[in-house]
Amino acid sequence: MNGEENNIHPAFFAFVEKALASEFEGGPVELIKVASRADFVHPHTGHYFTFRLPFSGKCVDWELLFDPENPARPPDFLCVEDINCDPEIYCQTVQFWDSGQSDCLIELLHQLKQIYKIYQVSQIMTFSKSAEIYQSLVNAGVTEENIEACYLPEERKLNFLIKLNTSNEGLPKAKELGSSLFYAGLLYSLGMDGKILTHSLIISPYLGHILGSYLEQLHLTFSASQTVDVNVLHEFNATLDRVLNKIRQKHRRGREIVSALLGLYPSNVVFYDEDLYSQVTLLFKWDNARYVAHLESLELEGETKLCLFAIDCPVKTSKDENVPYTETETVTLMHKPSSPGFSKHLYKTLSSKIRLFINRAKKHVSST
Repeated sequence: MNGEENNIHPAFFAFVEKALASEFEGGPVELIKVASRADFVHPHTGHYFTFRLPFSGKCVDWELLFDPENPARPPDFLCVEDINCDPEIYCQTVQFWDSGQSDCLIELLHQLKQIYKIYQVSQIMTFSKSAEIYQSLVNAGVTEENIEACYLPEERKLNFLIKLNTSNEGLPKAKELGSSLFYAGLLYSLGMDGKILTHSLIISPYLGHILGSYLEQLHLTFSASQTVDVNVLHEFNATLDRVLNKIRQKHRRGREIVSALLGLYPSNVVFYDEDLYSQVTLLFKWDNARYVAHLESLELEGETKLCLFAIDCPVKTSKDENVPYTETETVTLMHKPSSPGFSKHLYKTLSSKIRLFINRAKKHVSST
């Protein structure tokens, strides 16, 4: 909260905290100022908030003015850019306010973003070239809901952020990331003549995490013409879909292998990656000695890495330290995880590898 949390009035703290933890398409929500009726802020008295919302590659500041004597009352709001706000829109915006709902401030911020979007469309339509571009996108099937357009008067340019049609179905989760918003958009900055000045890919942290090394490949495949071209949008969207399908296939493969191992060795699996299903660790005991089998890169065909550790078979390193006897190799699984004979094949392969490893570990230790 940028150090402003100590200034928030207790009646509004939970609302603000939840709003800042929420995710908006195009970027994070920020609380940039907390104030009160006085020119200075006493601790725990702040009830005037300035929020910064992402919109079409820029940020928009909104002031929200709460009444600390009547916290249940909806706040007044004002856009710092001093846009014209129809009183009727104000009434429609605050009528849903329910202070008994913890996400009511989040909903209000979304409504304010929508108000700004409507205002910016009216601005865009006053310029023939931007109006033409906007209408061509809509005519080509891009929904108005998926278009954020704005006019930047000081820079004399136009921004168009176009949301891509993608789905997170069948993709890995990312619990450790603390982010679940799935969003991708193409941002164009245009001159007043409609020609592209810059273009970039805007994605949510979760999607960036899922794409990983594919992200650089996507940037390389994104080529823009001199103006916003719907065909380029569709081509890039198709490329993104193909990449996501590859990730889905790898995720499915890893999940099926982990599932098979859990079925074969229910008491031996001590760890597996619950998000990506890319690795799994098994612990075995043989003649009162412990052995660990760790498999990595489960999602990659023909490249599964197997690391074996003989915990109770120590060997000395060049630094005269005792470490477990270890071997690493690449295992080729000849059957697809979805095939009927995969579990049997996996069991025979892994059991054979472990037995041979145990024999080598014992021989190695006895010979040293």
